[in-house]
Amino acid sequence: MPTRHGFTIRAWLLMWLVLFSQLVYAQDDRAFFWRVSKGDAQAYLMGSVHFADQSFYPLRDVIEQAYDASTHLVVEVDISSIDHAEFQRLMISRGIYKDGTDLRQVLSEQTWLQLRQRLKTLDIDYDNVKHYKPGVLVLMLTSAHVIRMGFDPELGIDMYFLKRANADAGKQVIELETAEQQLNLFLDIPDAELLLKESLYSLDESELLMAEMVRYWKTGDDENMNRLLFEEALEQYPSFTAIYDELFYKRNESMTKKIVELISNNGVYFIVVGSGHLIGGRGIVSDLKKLGYKVERL
Repeated sequence: MPTRHGFTIRAWLLMWLVLFSQLVYAQDDRAFFWRVSKGDAQAYLMGSVHFADQSFYPLRDVIEQAYDASTHLVVEVDISSIDHAEFQRLMISRGIYKDGTDLRQVLSEQTWLQLRQRLKTLDIDYDNVKHYKPGVLVLMLTSAHVIRMGFDPELGIDMYFLKRANADAGKQVIELETAEQQLNLFLDIPDAELLLKESLYSLDESELLMAEMVRYWKTGDDENMNRLLFEEALEQYPSFTAIYDELFYKRNESMTKKIVELISNNGVYFIVVGSGHLIGGRGIVSDLKKLGYKVERL
């Protein structure tokens, strides 16, 4: 069971769903994969692992065959085509205090000292980030920690299929969100300082929590994954309901609406989104079932 601060890291690991890969060989993984149908509408839902390593591959044959049979690849954001210079400009324009405010002025002394220690561990110079807003720091620190653990976004499931789509001129790529929308989630998140404080604690426990998550993902146990990532967290910390609403539930509703619009058109859609968006009573799989779609686990 994760300790007191384990709930916060769930949110960020759910966002990235970084999973250990040494436990089970990839082709034996059940993973999170569904087929969606209603009348002539056809689609596949793949739960993404955004950071991974080579041992995640090859994927199961049924997944590869479904991708090959699809006419469109649908992703949260086409990270293969992001203009990194433009994204950096956007982050600087919106994610940094323009009036020279130092983080020490907006954080409690305890949180500020914890931040300094974490930055030292990650070999990040405080002077390079001292004007960043707390929500941006949460995103940056989580990513840096995950990469330090040996995982690579270039080997993530979504990037794997994007690379294949880019090599296949006949496969159209469609985005459900934009990079700016996702950045705004962290800029506008409720009570960003509290989130930063809890995240600094949680990073120390991330390996233990990821061990549980990987076991559930590898075995396709979406019920226990939902319990770990959503039910336990919100039961213990109801004040974080607003954060979960912004990061997951509102986005699930928006993505479900766009998916329904897409698959009502001709074609077969292979949809890759973070695994946490698919599971639970307020996940995309449940939403599609409520709308009368047949959703089968593969």
